[in-house]
Amino acid sequence: MIYRWNGARLVECAEPSTPPDVVDSWVQRDGHRCATEARHRERFAANVPGAGEFLDAVFAHPWPTEQAWFPRIEAHGHDLYLRVRPAPPVRTTTVLWIPPDPDPRRVPGVKGPDLAVLGELRRQAQSFGADDALLWTPDRLGRLVAEAANSAVAWWEDDHLMFPQHPGQLPSVTAGATADMISGVGSRPITVEELMACPVWAGSALHGWTEVVGWVGPAGECLPAVRADTPMTAEQVSTLLRWG
Repeated sequence: MIYRWNGARLVECAEPSTPPDVVDSWVQRDGHRCATEARHRERFAANVPGAGEFLDAVFAHPWPTEQAWFPRIEAHGHDLYLRVRPAPPVRTTTVLWIPPDPDPRRVPGVKGPDLAVLGELRRQAQSFGADDALLWTPDRLGRLVAEAANSAVAWWEDDHLMFPQHPGQLPSVTAGATADMISGVGSRPITVEELMACPVWAGSALHGWTEVVGWVGPAGECLPAVRADTPMTAEQVSTLLRWG
């Protein structure tokens, strides 16, 4: 079901004829809103000036009290839409593919302009038996990690949860909310090789945080993942993020 904002209310409409410029998505389950909903609203509003009344209508929209939903808000130029979608199945672990080529995104700081590119990366990752693709850029230190195509990444280092420090990142709602919730969180630049030597998590609005249990090399070769007991589990942190 798709709704268009007509300036006063949301009305059912046909599929938009253009790709979106800005999007944002979050999970609603059994009529309950996720704890990070306001952050998704803020991120969208930061890239779509004047969307306040549309967002008010979106978050006042009545939702079924059963099932999980994964709504998406979209800006197509000046046209604003709400896409009501059932939530896809949620995975509890992640395998990451390391592409042979660097991050191809044109506008990494905004969710929307590169959806097609990211979708193709995920398709390639899945063709190798992985769930998502790791994004990296060349650097004097090596292949510098930005994030994954459809998720943030984090790793554990000396009992501290760490996030990659990289100039070409989407402001992750999952990572930002986690950093505010857990004490001792840090960040630093990290190469692909360094990351693979640590216990790693992947995090997104849909799946929450999941443990990375395997890697796939550029040509499809399976590579081991470091797994270890950590001060908090991915499941524990995901529960806090979803419901506060």
